[in-house]
Amino acid sequence: MSTLRVLALAVLGALALTVTACSAPAAPTPDAPQFTPASTSTLAGRWIVSDTYNSPDQPFLDFEHDGTWTGSDGCNNAAGTWSMDSSGALTTTSGPQTRIYCDGAQLPLNLIDAASARYDGTNLTLVGHDGKEIVTVHHPTSTETPVPQGTQVVTGLWTGVENGRQRLLQLQMNEDGTVKGNDGCNDFTSTWRFAEDGSVLFSKLAITSRTCDGVVTWLSGAASAVLDGPTMVIRSQYGGQLGILTYHGPAAS
Repeated sequence: MSTLRVLALAVLGALALTVTACSAPAAPTPDAPQFTPASTSTLAGRWIVSDTYNSPDQPFLDFEHDGTWTGSDGCNNAAGTWSMDSSGALTTTSGPQTRIYCDGAQLPLNLIDAASARYDGTNLTLVGHDGKEIVTVHHPTSTETPVPQGTQVVTGLWTGVENGRQRLLQLQMNEDGTVKGNDGCNDFTSTWRFAEDGSVLFSKLAITSRTCDGVVTWLSGAASAVLDGPTMVIRSQYGGQLGILTYHGPAAS
């Protein structure tokens, strides 16, 4: 066999290998996570992060069907409105928020910074205006939702000190969900109930209108409370700490 013929056969063989290699099917690639725009129906409910923090509350976002939302970073509460279109574009508003330092997750601020939301069937991901993911949250499971303690832990007389006078502030929590007390100047009544996170929520107080010079009437601004053993931390409607009461004993019958 001549040298030229051998060379020609070698060239043809190389071309055949090249064609075979180009026509070979590409290896399959793993499926990427499938995100779809969130909707008004999938967004509604309570959402939390996977991490836990050393904060008074579990950071959360709670979307209501009526277009309002509430949330907490663990120390500071916030509230506002929300709406979403069919593409997942998110529009929110927010009221004032306290700025107490907190070992928590900045979920209310994350929500305000978000332009859209994605939902994969389990997790909700808030996305910023630049298209980058801000935070991923999920619905709490039964093991992640604190179970409210029995009413015997809450019911009774709680007292505080104002201007050096013992037991001037009084808050009587009753088993039937009613509240009565005195903020150092005025008497008030209200009702109470447990929130999902185990904290206490107060309805709007009905209060007398006496004027008392030199008395700081912070108790009349109570909107919620967090129990810490024998103490009750009273908070305003914006989540700021107003003061602390101490358990004094069972309520008078």
